Amino acid sequence: MEKWFQSRSAILVLALLLRLGLGWNVLSTTPLTDFWRVSEPATVAESLLAGRGFTSPYDTRQPSAWIAPIYPALIVAPVFGAFGSYTPLSTYFLVVLNAVFAALAALVVFSLGEMMFGRTTGAAAGWLWATCIPSAVVPLLVWDTSLSALVLAVGVFLTLTLERGASDFRWGAIGFWWGFACLVNPALITPVPFIAFSQWLRQRRSGEFSWKRVILFVALSLAVVSPWLIRNYRVFGTPVFVRSNFSAELYFGNLGFESHPLGKTYEYQNLGELRYIAQKQRAVLEYISRNSGKFLKDTVRRVLAFWTVPHISLPYWPLMSFLSVVGLAMAIQERRHGALPLLIFLMVYPIPYYLSYVFEKYRHPIEPLMCVLAAYPLVRVVRFVSGKVMASKARM
Repeated sequence: MEKWFQSRSAILVLALLLRLGLGWNVLSTTPLTDFWRVSEPATVAESLLAGRGFTSPYDTRQPSAWIAPIYPALIVAPVFGAFGSYTPLSTYFLVVLNAVFAALAALVVFSLGEMMFGRTTGAAAGWLWATCIPSAVVPLLVWDTSLSALVLAVGVFLTLTLERGASDFRWGAIGFWWGFACLVNPALITPVPFIAFSQWLRQRRSGEFSWKRVILFVALSLAVVSPWLIRNYRVFGTPVFVRSNFSAELYFGNLGFESHPLGKTYEYQNLGELRYIAQKQRAVLEYISRNSGKFLKDTVRRVLAFWTVPHISLPYWPLMSFLSVVGLAMAIQERRHGALPLLIFLMVYPIPYYLSYVFEKYRHPIEPLMCVLAAYPLVRVVRFVSGKVMASKARM
């Protein structure tokens, strides 16, 4: 039984079969026209195949940096090119690919849990991820969500290896990985500068600090990201980071979606992407300055929502969030390897969503980390109860 419980193969197979089964159930009962009704990566991918370049998902006449490039350009576009745009085969292939990303994340979750808490907790974390039905439907989103969860989990695992001493090559390789993660979803790297700073402080105290490693890390990160930044500067005539839309999302979350590019105002199409975003930035900053109290209340509401949505899965995610906090507190108290980086990720990653708005898919990239942390108190409770039961039997 224990051997089966700690089997990576069993966890991987179950994670994949559960997601494929749920995907097939939905795809077989949902018209493809409904499935593709709003898919920004698909629109961009189709534009790339048509030779128009990386154009806006809302107006193919203009260039865009509204979404990150990796998923539409390197995942969706090749699939559309091979099997046709929006065809059943393309749809099934992309959902299966997302399911594979999600299943592979189970292996990383296992390894993270094993690194931090031991093999039993690693296995428990893997099973938590594999059997998480609320997350098992995420591969149906033709979006970077499933890929982001895998990329973030791998990035955290690789970063934790730096704490135990690492070669210059590994520092550079991990910098390369985080650069790739930034092009998948820039939100994934928001905690990385804070983790890098904590690593710098730790290494300064231990006498292990090396500027060569830091330079390699930063240089290879920039080497991955810079072609996209150069492209943005060339097409917009001004510096634009990987994604351009944060100010617009901040506006939507606080002032409403009425003027969203998919709406009927056509502000985006008439102004162009950067002018539209600049307009929304001015409006939302003015709103926040004049309504700071309401903005604070809405932010608190969004903080609670981030850790509990979707309500259809109650009480699963409130319980998982609670267990994650308990596991993190235990890890910090016990000075577990990796406790500080996970604390930073769980604190920093959600901040943009606290300020703007919350959808359940936004939490998904850190859910593998939550499974790792939640598994630890569960394993401790099981061991405690088992010990009590064994002691009771021994007295009888």
